[in-house]
Amino acid sequence: MEKEILNMEEAANLFGVSIKTFIKLLKEENVPARKIGREWRFSKGALIDWLSRGSSKDYSSSEQDTRQYFEQVAGKWEEISSQYYDNSIINKIIDSGFLKENMTVLDYGAGDGFISRGIASYVRRVIAIDTSGSMLNELERKAKSQGITNILTFECDVNEVPLRSASVDLVCASMILHHIEDPSALIEEFHRVLRPEGILFIADFLPYDDEAFKNNMHDFHMGLEPAVLEKWLVDAGFCSITIEKMSSKQDKNIFVLAANKVYAE
Repeated sequence: MEKEILNMEEAANLFGVSIKTFIKLLKEENVPARKIGREWRFSKGALIDWLSRGSSKDYSSSEQDTRQYFEQVAGKWEEISSQYYDNSIINKIIDSGFLKENMTVLDYGAGDGFISRGIASYVRRVIAIDTSGSMLNELERKAKSQGITNILTFECDVNEVPLRSASVDLVCASMILHHIEDPSALIEEFHRVLRPEGILFIADFLPYDDEAFKNNMHDFHMGLEPAVLEKWLVDAGFCSITIEKMSSKQDKNIFVLAANKVYAE
């Protein structure tokens, strides 16, 4: 006889997610459930019914708006982005000594390949991932014109990192986390795909006070607070975190951050 009443682990397995993700769902959604003493119990039928009545539109409208924005500006993105940051970010990666000729690098939120194209000659392979197909088309066009042949491109959904665990040596997330609703979840994915002692490099805006800019650029966050970001990194399993403020363009300040994946024996 099939079990109707489920505990927490069984309910998470029914949804195909981790217990941590399921607990987050309990906090954020009206999931049908009862707490008996200190234990959660769930009706399998009620969970399936609740899931069947959901609508993806409730969750994807803001993500779709952001994706559509970058689809539209792909051809002009180099001009737009140059108003706020320049090759100093690429120079920081190169000067750090991170890059090795046998490395596989993930450039997440690659856009038109600003980072990918800037570091491709220093490593074996760059995997460039973005949610915008138009941006990746620009990347491929520009890479071809520069004679760059070691960049692979993949289109993905927001917060998705479609790579095997422990498959890359360095993750670059340049000017992307402020576009993500839940950066901490993405940081956990970066930790997953990095090899032991792999390196995470982040560049992003420091907190700013410009609501019009936030809306125009389809940002989720008005910059990132380094102390909060550092906590997410530690919680995910990163160590040796260094943060440096970069020189600003206009009134938006940028920081760069490097962290190592903790080696687990």
